[in-house]
Amino acid sequence: MNRTMNRKKIKIVAFSFTVGFAFSNHSLATDQIIAHPNSQELLDELNIARDLKQKKHDHYEINKWKPSFQKLLKENGEKRSTVRRQAKDSLVEYLARLTTTYVLLPENHPLFPKVKEELIAQHPENCKKKLTESYHNQLSLISNACHPELIKGRILPKKASFLAKLLKPTGRIKFEDRMRFIGITVKPSKWNIQADYSIAQLRAGNIYNARKENEKLLKKSTKLSEGQGRGLRYRTERNVRTFKSLNREFIIHRALIEAHAKKHQEAKEFLSKALQIHEVDEIKKSQSFIIGEIESLIKSSKK
Repeated sequence: MNRTMNRKKIKIVAFSFTVGFAFSNHSLATDQIIAHPNSQELLDELNIARDLKQKKHDHYEINKWKPSFQKLLKENGEKRSTVRRQAKDSLVEYLARLTTTYVLLPENHPLFPKVKEELIAQHPENCKKKLTESYHNQLSLISNACHPELIKGRILPKKASFLAKLLKPTGRIKFEDRMRFIGITVKPSKWNIQADYSIAQLRAGNIYNARKENEKLLKKSTKLSEGQGRGLRYRTERNVRTFKSLNREFIIHRALIEAHAKKHQEAKEFLSKALQIHEVDEIKKSQSFIIGEIESLIKSSKK
């Protein structure tokens, strides 16, 4: 029996050494990894998404203007628009995987700093010379990638604070707000960036900043959802939504902000107001999680 136990111990030690060797840049004596059942899965999925992005996105961006590339597409029976869409989709998937890995990977995991650096590198300020979308569109794609994690609320305040810095609204968005403040209507910018920045501030515990940004969104969307603006449409990526739909979403966000601020009566009023506005079932379903969080916070105050 002792020999059997010794063999088991040897196997365990060997396995531990193998795992440690996989992270050869880190000393087993100094680095301790908190067990996280999804860590390796997260990293594997990120690697797959990164490789696909480099294959589809980078390859297209490098070759799109070459006559030989156009000829190759024609010979293969492929359309340039289709290849471009595949490249864009691969970039979207990669950013989503990268953001999820940053949010869920433990900070004391040896590869966490590299994941964080990789996310920072995707910000348009740091990749102007890289093959990416324009500044505003690139930041919008990062915002869309962050959105699910911010809405689910499964992010630590420290990490949320980092995402808030990453999603800081651009000068273009601030200019739009200034123009609307003095009564001049300008073309709507990427409101998703501003909305996700507000929620990131909330998740970081900065309720004042979250509310302040949400107020700007409410003013813009309320004005455009009434009167002549009722028939207007707001386009973001491949989706087209009415301003009334966006206004409803921002009111829900405000309800969440007030619920976290423990202003439960205000939260109830904002939520009630939002739910009175008609919305399609698909968007309602996507907002059900955040509505559930609001209702849970309100109920907890009564106990």
